[in-house]
Amino acid sequence: MRLTKIARSASAAAAAGALLALALSGCSSSTASAGSSITGVATAGTLAVGSDLTYPPYAYLDGHTPAGFDPDISRALAQQAGLKATFVDTRFEELIAGLESGRFDVIASDLYITDARKQQVDFIPYITTGNSLLVQSSGTYRPLTPADLCGKAVAVIKGGQIVNELRGEASQSCTASGLKPVDVREFTSDPEGTLALQSGQVDAQLTDSAVAKAAVDKIGGTLVISSTDLIYPIQAGLAVKKGNTALEKTLTNALHQLQQDGTYNKLLTQYNLRPAGVN
Repeated sequence: MRLTKIARSASAAAAAGALLALALSGCSSSTASAGSSITGVATAGTLAVGSDLTYPPYAYLDGHTPAGFDPDISRALAQQAGLKATFVDTRFEELIAGLESGRFDVIASDLYITDARKQQVDFIPYITTGNSLLVQSSGTYRPLTPADLCGKAVAVIKGGQIVNELRGEASQSCTASGLKPVDVREFTSDPEGTLALQSGQVDAQLTDSAVAKAAVDKIGGTLVISSTDLIYPIQAGLAVKKGNTALEKTLTNALHQLQQDGTYNKLLTQYNLRPAGVN
């Protein structure tokens, strides 16, 4: 984004603000004109966060207010960095494209860290997560692992890593055993997949473990978590535009401060999540 010079001289505090503005603009330079500001989506002093706000407990709308783990930690990180967090509600499969096109500065939306995504964005690991299987409580089908999904219709969120896992190794194992592959059904949002499960359109739903628990707690008795262990445990991370080292450093330092002052562990406990690096 373009930087506009608004003053010929500035104090040291203004210069620090200019560096933060430069980080948000996606530039990698370590210097900026004193008193600079940003034009476009992001503005000086603001951290624009891309998040899928249909994904409780990670991110959802409480009325008109973004709520959940990702908005909570985004606000805390922004405050540590002297910024104010704003949110851009974006469906999951569009998040990386939105980041690359400059719609927002960072993705905070339970984005799994994979080798393929590392080629597109730079990650700041912040939690370890995994997946659980949901089924109707009224039936007898109780899958424990992906090996129990052969020939079954399974709801997953579109663009998620789970799609590759189920259509790849899981389905290959099924066919190698003479069984039908997993019938993977992609949905734009996780709640759509849950509705499909409730209505009997699919046999099961494979989703993030915290999301699965939130769905069961909300729906109240119609669905159960059938798996007992985390499926495909993996780290998730905040994502910044490739090469935006200034913003990556700003957020990494802010996360470290939240870990030091106890805010990070408090949020993990509140949402029943695990810290990055712990399986």
